[in-house]
Amino acid sequence: MALRDKLLSMAQAFLTSFNKFTPESVVAYRSTSCKHHLLPATLRAPPRSNAEYAAFVKQLQAVMPSFHLRLSEDEDPVVDEVTRTVVMHLKSHSETDVGLYENEYIWILKFNRTGTAIDKVIEFADSQYTAEWIPKFQKAIEDNQKPKT
Repeated sequence: MALRDKLLSMAQAFLTSFNKFTPESVVAYRSTSCKHHLLPATLRAPPRSNAEYAAFVKQLQAVMPSFHLRLSEDEDPVVDEVTRTVVMHLKSHSETDVGLYENEYIWILKFNRTGTAIDKVIEFADSQYTAEWIPKFQKAIEDNQKPKT
């Protein structure tokens, strides 16, 4: 299989797995040293290891039971074979405990030398939209963790 096809296939497999939205599925296809970076820096999100990202998703599942990413219509992924990088314009959809969540992203997947695992995920999110939703999710998670009386 040509490298370009391999990278595209891996990127699609990663998205398919991510859309299962479990702590295990969101880190499938990543190398053990992979870091997930949420940008821009104004979101103040630290880079997360696989374990940290899986724990983050586990927390989110309490208020966001499903999450679906899809390629933006009429936007094909960009593949750079030299740097083993796939860039995708994505949109998300989720019915959450605090309302409908739909966001837009650019995800940059940097693969290992053989193109068999993702070494780095760079996620650029709509910063204004994301910043508005972070406190909603945090409050909903906190409320969900309170003992029910």
